[in-house]
This record gives sequence, structure tokens and C-alpha cells, in this order.
Amino acid sequence: MQKTRLRYDEEETFRKKLIALLLSGADTPITSKVNFQKELCQLIRAMPQYESIFDFIPHRLGPYSNSAKHIVENNPELFVADNKRIYLSDEGKQFSSSVKKEMHPENFFALIQSITFIRSIYDHLNDDVLMFLVYMTYGYTKKSDRFDALLKRKKQCADSLLRKKVITHEKYSESIKGSTRESNIKRSSDICMNSL
Repeated sequence: MQKTRLRYDEEETFRKKLIALLLSGADTPITSKVNFQKELCQLIRAMPQYESIFDFIPHRLGPYSNSAKHIVENNPELFVADNKRIYLSDEGKQFSSSVKKEMHPENFFALIQSITFIRSIYDHLNDDVLMFLVYMTYGYTKKSDRFDALLKRKKQCADSLLRKKVITHEKYSESIKGSTRESNIKRSSDICMNSL
């Protein structure tokens, strides 16, 4: 898939719009900054042509985008990030509504469907279970300071994901047998190489 090229100001505007749409995808705020980063990463993975705009990198708490953090922090008129939650301000809600109106109906439907799906699943996972899922699916373990602790609790995390019907029995079996930091680093580099 061809990467999308935008000017810097267009990239900033696109980031604001996508974050506003993600935050408007449920009636409740995203419960933590960790969840926000992971949910946005999941959304961007569904739109590979825009992956470079958010520059997700391995971080101590899994995939992390400095540009996403920058957008939220530098647009307090749109986004509220307190100690526990991230959500839209009143002006942010108006901005999100205007973004929805300017989208082509078929693009809007597909994007909103993805956002609703992501929010309906990931909003109900605690930070550890969400990070475990992302690590097992996409890697990003290279700089993680929590991966080894999560590996010790992999059965508990995988049980939670299976119980919530987030993963299949096959993925459950893969998750609880033989995962190591090295196998997940390899998976992460394989994913990166395949996306080039």
C-alpha cells in the first residue's frame, strides 16, 4: 500500500481530526494515556497508508507516538488529558462533528466502524491486559520495561482476553506457550520489514 504524503500542517490537522474521531467513538473517555496510545496504534494499523504520520515506536509501555502526545497536549481547547482520562472538550466535540460532516459517507462509515470496534473492545481492558495483547500481536517489546512482568502473568492475561472474546482459542494457545522477549522482538522486526 502506498504511503500518504502530506505537508506538515496537513499532517497536524489530520492527526487532530483522527484523534477527535477516536475520542468521539464511545460515550466514555479513554481511561488512560496508555490505552489512548494503544487504541490509536490499533486504529492506525487498520490504515497502513497513514502509519508514518503517527510514527509509533517501541517504548517502555509498548507502542508510542510522540506526535499523538504532542497533539493532545498542545490542543487543550479540543482535548482534555487529566491524570486518568483523555476526552473531548466541548469545543472538541464540535470539531469532531464538523470532521464527520466533511467526510465522504463511505469513508466515514468504514472509519467509524473501526473506531467503534476498537473502543468497544480496548476500553474494557486494563493497561496490563491491553499491553499484553499488543505485545503478542505486534511486538513493540524492544524497550518495554513491563514485558517481562507480563510474561510471568501471561496465562492470567490470556485468560482475561479469551473470557472477553477478544482472542480465539488458537491465539490463546499461542499466547501462553513459549513467548519470550526475543521471539516478540523478532515478530516486531518481521512486522516492520513486511510493512516496508
